[in-house]
Amino acid sequence: MDFRQLYYYREIVREASISKAAEKLHIAQPPLSQLLKRLEDELETTLIHRYRQKWEVTEAGLLLYDYANQIVGQTDQLKKRIHELEVGQGGTIEIGVSSSCYNLLIDYLQNFRSQYPEVKILIHSGDSESLVDKLKEKEIDIAIVMRPSFTDDYDVKVLDSEPNILITPESWANDLPNEPELKDLVHLPFIMLGAMKDYTFRNDLLKSFARRGIKPNIVMECKDLPILVSLVSHELGISIIPGMNNKSLDTEHLKIYKLPQLNVTVEPVFLKLKNIPLSTAANNFWSLVN
Repeated sequence: MDFRQLYYYREIVREASISKAAEKLHIAQPPLSQLLKRLEDELETTLIHRYRQKWEVTEAGLLLYDYANQIVGQTDQLKKRIHELEVGQGGTIEIGVSSSCYNLLIDYLQNFRSQYPEVKILIHSGDSESLVDKLKEKEIDIAIVMRPSFTDDYDVKVLDSEPNILITPESWANDLPNEPELKDLVHLPFIMLGAMKDYTFRNDLLKSFARRGIKPNIVMECKDLPILVSLVSHELGISIIPGMNNKSLDTEHLKIYKLPQLNVTVEPVFLKLKNIPLSTAANNFWSLVN
């Protein structure tokens, strides 16, 4: 068993298809099928049950996938570290930023770029849930996301949080009082920021309604904040979102209200894996966050 076999096997499992993995790896399908068969023969076990309409990775197959993931990841990290040694303070940082936090990242990027202009920065976008998963898999170095419920595995730097805000189509302003309360919202279609693993925003918001004996008229749910805001601006409903997005919203077709009675807070945070050393460049960026 060698590195190439582990790398190819990892892609087979990730793509859940030998043909798709072969296409991604730019090789023919038969050699990839033969590689999988050789691995199974060498390990004397079935790694993947392959039926006409079914694909199932066995327990042994999952164990090998985890092992392959670690080996490939460690090899990539080794290449990255060696490259940094050769180029001094160059190298690459991979930063994940959720759509709800991207406006908070700009100042840090400008500050870092002024000090380390040779460092390349790769930005990964997505919702907070998917970016935390990428951080766990070591696909990114640092993430700026809404704070998850459990952070024991991470080093955390908390940024200033702001109260949540209500956004409505501008043309619906007459449907609400100047200082609306939650009870004033129940007759309007509500677009909920979608539920995400390890995040309680949705449940906390619903509990706030429930404590008042009411519930929102949820007609849609959306994890992607820019899409959600666009849906509101196109008069498909109203929504309550984390207030840290206020400065970055395109408010041309929106009306924004504060909700001081809503005791639901969301903290934007920088995260990195605990006890996992960062590259020099990534560590320099982390040190700038205060």
